[in-house]
Amino acid sequence: MNGGRQQYRCGACRRRYVPERKERGYPDSLRFQAAALRAEGKTLAQVADTLGVTPRTLHNWFRTGEAQASPADVSEIDACTHSSGRDPGSDRTEPAASQSDDEIASKTNPASKRATIHDVAERAGVAASTVSNYLNDKGRMNASTSARVQEAIDALRFTPNALTRAIRKGRTQILGVVAFGLWDFDEGPNFSIIPPLLAGINKSAEAAGNDVLLYTSWDSLEPRGGLRFLNGHIDGLLFIGSTLPEPIVERAAAAGLPIIAALTRHVPANVGYVNIDNIAAMHAVVEHLVSLGRRRIGYFGPIHDSNHIDRYQGFGDAMESFRLAWDSSPMEYAPHPGEVLGLNRFGRGIKRLMEMAERLDAIVVPSDQIAAWTVEELGKHGCRVPEDIAVTGFDDVPEAAHVAGGLTTVRQPFRRIGQIAVERLLAKIEGAPTSDCRVTLPAELIVRTSTVGR
Repeated sequence: MNGGRQQYRCGACRRRYVPERKERGYPDSLRFQAAALRAEGKTLAQVADTLGVTPRTLHNWFRTGEAQASPADVSEIDACTHSSGRDPGSDRTEPAASQSDDEIASKTNPASKRATIHDVAERAGVAASTVSNYLNDKGRMNASTSARVQEAIDALRFTPNALTRAIRKGRTQILGVVAFGLWDFDEGPNFSIIPPLLAGINKSAEAAGNDVLLYTSWDSLEPRGGLRFLNGHIDGLLFIGSTLPEPIVERAAAAGLPIIAALTRHVPANVGYVNIDNIAAMHAVVEHLVSLGRRRIGYFGPIHDSNHIDRYQGFGDAMESFRLAWDSSPMEYAPHPGEVLGLNRFGRGIKRLMEMAERLDAIVVPSDQIAAWTVEELGKHGCRVPEDIAVTGFDDVPEAAHVAGGLTTVRQPFRRIGQIAVERLLAKIEGAPTSDCRVTLPAELIVRTSTVGR
């Protein structure tokens, strides 16, 4: 009734009435009067008293161009709004001769100081709570009020304080990422698995309205003050790594931080993961070699991390299922646990590799990078791939298509792994049980010339 306007009752005559609605904000005529009074030589204090406004309001009018002001006016405005215990219009501050142009500009440039929600409210002629409701899309607000608030936001270049909103909502909308293998670029970007993983993470996080914070160094993750993950900057952590053990993950999870690990299934009890079925993938590799008539099959590579342990186990299980003899000791020449795997550090395995090549007709390798090195070393010693010996890799990095005319390998859906990891992390942040945040994806065997020839 009454168009949604509040009725009141007169205390004397008991009649009901609806008061006239008063428009919020200051009329343009008042701003014109302020400019005219200044042109007449009135001080800011006199203008404020005459018009019944505060010096802060005059400050906003002159700074944003709603009332014309000279550079001297701006200096006086600064004096009246930033000095305490002084008459705002009693003195006029000129820039000191020792100040640089940049320092003077920073005092007179309205963009040099960040606007607050109260500045927006004052300019729009509304309460700060109204601006807050507009920003958070709460309650009902008429079109004219919304337009005034948005105009004030645009004019002041206002951006809500992310820290304040995070404290209020209990969420920063930022997901942390720790990724091993960024140093793979030293060996060439075509061997790195990190770019497609990060691409998947970024796409999924962006779709959900979250930002991504990439931690840059393993060495700086645990400063003297405690784990950087737990400083409140992130809502959850994506851990891309398969090194075992990993005490940092255990400590962060014990502190209650939601965590999803990618490329490993060996995680603490309250940590989720997204990984492929490495054991089944290795079974498919061995089955493929057996179908080609290869029977003397060996495994060459390290077992210093989670996935390599699973791949080695899958290889052994597959060989036993086909009742084939296999050598269980090729890893003694591989890099030691914790050692960064680079081709320049794998040279100690050449002797072992050549011993294997003399009695085998196929070698299974747990990564494309090591497989590429293996093919190169076999060629140096006169072994032809695949005529003399077949070689398989794992991961299907871009370079795999060029090794030995094409490397037979296992394709990991890295981009998809990154996307699902974000989805599961967001679910865990919202309280999903850990059992719902553990995903195992199938892998695909890619057959190329390193096993079947041209």
